[in-house]
Amino acid sequence: MTSAPPVEFARIAAHLKKRREQVFSCWRRAVDSDPKVSASASLVRGQFIDHMPRILDAFDRALRARGRDVEAAAEADELAGAADHGEHRWLHGYNSGETMREWGHLHLCLLTELESFALAEANAARSVVSEVRTMLAQLFVDCMVESASSHAVLERAEAEGRLRELERVLEQLRTVERERTELWREAAHDLRGNVGAVKLAATALGQAVATPDLPTFVSLVRSADSLDTLLNDLIELTRLEAGREQRNVVTFDARSVISELCDSLQPLAAKRRLFLKFDAPPALLVDGDSIKVRRIAQNLILNALKYTEKGGVLVSCAEVGSGEVRRWALCVQDTGVGLDDGAAAPLVQMISEATKEAHAIAREAAEREPGALALSIAPTLRSKSGERAESEQPSEGVGLSIVKRLCELLDAGMELETQRGRGTTFRIVFPSEYLT
Repeated sequence: MTSAPPVEFARIAAHLKKRREQVFSCWRRAVDSDPKVSASASLVRGQFIDHMPRILDAFDRALRARGRDVEAAAEADELAGAADHGEHRWLHGYNSGETMREWGHLHLCLLTELESFALAEANAARSVVSEVRTMLAQLFVDCMVESASSHAVLERAEAEGRLRELERVLEQLRTVERERTELWREAAHDLRGNVGAVKLAATALGQAVATPDLPTFVSLVRSADSLDTLLNDLIELTRLEAGREQRNVVTFDARSVISELCDSLQPLAAKRRLFLKFDAPPALLVDGDSIKVRRIAQNLILNALKYTEKGGVLVSCAEVGSGEVRRWALCVQDTGVGLDDGAAAPLVQMISEATKEAHAIAREAAEREPGALALSIAPTLRSKSGERAESEQPSEGVGLSIVKRLCELLDAGMELETQRGRGTTFRIVFPSEYLT
């Protein structure tokens, strides 16, 4: 450590703090021009800056402290801010590589500002500037590691939820196969000759019509249909994770796409004696992949209908926010029992916690930007539902993971609010335009 007086470090700290807004502007331009970072396009300025003021404030205290106890406390605050930053970026669809590249761009912008200070201040001690440069490098190494670790924890929780879902599906498959085998064995003693598999199936079903076995056969068929849906979801999730799905950006009317989907699901809502309402402006022209947007909406609406016993589901979409980046949001609210348990619990918990953090940042941004993103675009629904019906299965983490992966592919942010017995709200914020 240099023996230079603290005032020399305080001068640099004051300069960096004075120039902080210019540093953030430089950082945003660098990230926006990086072709390997696309997830930032949907973030307003306050969301993009995120926890960085907190981290740089801690670095400012460390520069002024120079060896005192304040420096250790500042370092702890820097690492906590970096961990929260990693969670925020995961929530908004960043992969770990994009998050690390953002850190690198900010480091270069701060180094450039430090060099400008050294050139402008001819009497600045070279040893002090060199030590501050080293401190900056150490700061970013530590913060990048902490941010990456936070990001990895969230991804691991999501993977654990999918693993439990796969184990449940496999066990159900084994159970169905055992039951089906036993039924065929009981029916086989009435069969004679080399008739083949077609005659075997026809004879068994014919016997079932005249016997009490029919409900069992019907139950097996329905169970197989459910498992087939789950397996198809797993195949789609695998394709998404393998990078085999690409987004096909076109201009489309989001209102028309979501409205047609809601109309097609009205019979299902009526069968469950639920309402399914849709609210949107007369037209909502946006750029994006209409097929994948429809898939996201379909997964969320079907899940909401499945786990809502009384009341119903309200779907809405509208343009949101203001400023440089145009965005629109899809909101799916239900009066169900909430998503506080089941196979998707780790993923649900992580998204909920990250959503609360993102809302805090959005509120801070709203104080500086009157047109910043509002929390909700639909009225809150009151739940009339009691506890989950005993026949219902836990929420399926595979479907939620598909939505999360599709959001990443479309550079969309995903938010979740859920409370046991009072319903769930999913909110997806899409860019209205994509850079070519």
